[in-house]
Amino acid sequence: MPRDGALRRCVTAWDAAERVLLGGLAAGMVILAALQIVLRTFFRTGLSWIEPLLGIGLLWLTMLGALAATGLRKHISMDLVSHLLPPRPRAAAAALVQLFAAFLCARLALAAHAFIGLQRETETSTLLGAPVWVYTWVVPVAFALLALRFVLHAALSAAQAAGRTAPGASADAGRDGAA
Repeated sequence: MPRDGALRRCVTAWDAAERVLLGGLAAGMVILAALQIVLRTFFRTGLSWIEPLLGIGLLWLTMLGALAATGLRKHISMDLVSHLLPPRPRAAAAALVQLFAAFLCARLALAAHAFIGLQRETETSTLLGAPVWVYTWVVPVAFALLALRFVLHAALSAAQAAGRTAPGASADAGRDGAA
């Protein structure tokens, strides 16, 4: 299936881009924190913008980490009964859980978007020349991408439940099939 190969390449590229972004962000945060420590310890000074930027970096790291974990199906998932089900009903249950997770993430994306709109109207503080609310756009974008990921996982699980793919033969072969 040529489309399956293209989808796999797309997923692989997305995963690689996430890893590069997460690695670069974590490295940048460590460098900035170390710089601030050196400045404070040896020069009794510091850069006032580093702490707020590190806080925003932590927000970005958290949201992008959640996105990467979901893509690899390594996110937190509580499952009480699916292990008792045969493979096809288990896949159907996984599809329903993933659709529910997609719905929740979409709602959170909309709520975060509305919150940023309120921040934009009332906030006056800036960081590195930009309003602080600009840096928080990662939240609605990440939740929207999480919703998309869950919809894709639900589609794969539904195909498995319908018997169109063998268990483990989906685009995320080798990954744990938890919702």
